[in-house]
Amino acid sequence: MNHILQIVPRVPPAVCGIGDYAWLLGRALHEGHDIHSRFLAAGTTWTAPQGDTEFPVSRLEERTTQAFVDAVMAQAGELEAVVLHMSPYGYQKRGVPLWLAQGWRRLSQTNAAPRLITMFHELYASGSPRTSAFWLQPLQKHVLRMVARASDGLRTNREAYAAWLKTTSGLKTKDVSVMPVFSNVGEPEVTPALEARPPAMIYFASGIHGGADADASMRRCCELAGKLGMNTLHVLGGAVPAQTSAPVTVVPHGYLPAAELSALLLECRAAFSGYHPLYLAKSGILAGFAAHGLAVILDAGMDGLPDQLQHGREFLRLGRSLSEATSQQVLSAVAEGLHKWYDGHSLRRTALSYAGQIRRIERGTHDS
Repeated sequence: MNHILQIVPRVPPAVCGIGDYAWLLGRALHEGHDIHSRFLAAGTTWTAPQGDTEFPVSRLEERTTQAFVDAVMAQAGELEAVVLHMSPYGYQKRGVPLWLAQGWRRLSQTNAAPRLITMFHELYASGSPRTSAFWLQPLQKHVLRMVARASDGLRTNREAYAAWLKTTSGLKTKDVSVMPVFSNVGEPEVTPALEARPPAMIYFASGIHGGADADASMRRCCELAGKLGMNTLHVLGGAVPAQTSAPVTVVPHGYLPAAELSALLLECRAAFSGYHPLYLAKSGILAGFAAHGLAVILDAGMDGLPDQLQHGREFLRLGRSLSEATSQQVLSAVAEGLHKWYDGHSLRRTALSYAGQIRRIERGTHDS
């Protein structure tokens, strides 16, 4: 039996995509690889788990370098590895968790410390010179490179993130494992054919929109649903416009528990996404659409897609391809292509990759 410590900003039931990712990963590592997780919540906010938890959970009461090192080293002798789920804003409100980077570096210099693996869920922020993100970006990059140099193993969810990490000097390894995120709302064993489902579409009204106004994106979604012959539009997350001219019934759901959302997704044929195409690989809700076999139409326009995705193969795009999208055959083909892409980084395959990395990498030390 092997034990690992997973460091996250927050744990369930807190609304935190990274916490959900780590929790589901812990379950898959336990069930498939006899690797048992413990969790250290080190984020800026805290929601206490209710009742008995599936995994041992502790909270880092004081976000300082010394407190962090002490919390890890107190259980180091029982651990095979420590997995840090890195998202700068999760650990410091300005996205500059220097205490965490310094602690990670100190652990890397301690012979008694376990192997250190970092999953970079997000990197630095960007923005105009009028925003704080612009001026803080150099500090955020400094923190990220410090964490990367101290890590024995590196992971991320986007090829662009991996390329940036590899530019860091003094890495212990140039091998960066890249796997887009898996669904945090389940992976049904059987996905019904689209034609066997009700003529319904779903839209997630939150997330990273590709520069488009969310309400305008929602209106385009309503129009598209009508053109595709859908009679129902399910809306998750944000508010629904008061009036639409589309001949569809709009059903708002807010935020649903994972099991309820999974059941709803299997009752839909297509999904409309205003999520920025550059970040599709890190979107948990997009992963949910893929795992449940939906055809996804993108609102934001880009001629090319990153992370081995292609228009017309895994996604359709609002605009020129819209007339083609009315074909049920085209919708089914795109849904099948997206599901096939997703299968390469499903929860099972991701857990297999982590398990191999946990057992394969050698413990190293670093002087910087």
